[in-house]
Amino acid sequence: MLRLSTVFSGIGAIEHALKRMGVPYELVFACDIDNFVKETFFANYNIDESRWFKNIQDIDGKPFKDKVDIFVGGSPCQSFSLVGKRRGFKDSRGTLFYDFARLVKEIQPKIFIFENVKGLLSHDSGQTWEVIQNTFGELGYDFKAQVLNAKDYGIPQHRERLFVIGFKKRTNFEFPKPIELTLSMQDLLEDYPEEKYYLGQKGVNFVTSKKNLDKRYTQINGSIALCQKANR
Repeated sequence: MLRLSTVFSGIGAIEHALKRMGVPYELVFACDIDNFVKETFFANYNIDESRWFKNIQDIDGKPFKDKVDIFVGGSPCQSFSLVGKRRGFKDSRGTLFYDFARLVKEIQPKIFIFENVKGLLSHDSGQTWEVIQNTFGELGYDFKAQVLNAKDYGIPQHRERLFVIGFKKRTNFEFPKPIELTLSMQDLLEDYPEEKYYLGQKGVNFVTSKKNLDKRYTQINGSIALCQKANR
């Protein structure tokens, strides 16, 4: 059985993927600072308090050494996102990458998966990405990195994310090739959402303004969704 651990666990993306694929796995531990995330996670996955951590900085990975096959996490992306202030490692959220790397060193998983925004590659003229690559290299892992877009893998959303996959042993791993997109955004939207989800007049004016539509800040009835903020 696959032994999995996640940090910045969110609502459990890889856990759900393994479940859909019918891959049996044991959840060694998970971690997220958001209490609402925890409530959702506990409702969906087989985990108890003894295997849940609130803060990655409080995790001692040494007791889990050689007990994890796949270790997954994507540290907060706001520090590197193109739509944020891009303070990088000067932002406390950005420095959480080092805790991810520390746990890789302490746990020694067979494979790690690190995910973040595409903007991490260009942040600080590429120096941030160079630091991250050097850090993973110093851990002794053979790693591959590539930006993948959700619309190339069956989901009608333009959502680019950087994936770094590290292997304890050298490998010939290649990222999956894109597949044909057969769904549109409308296929995944509810036909009759509750009234509380509709925008007020101010929101409608924002979304329909020519300026925002021309700059593709907002979108109406697109077949492939843009990656937008909630108010858009």
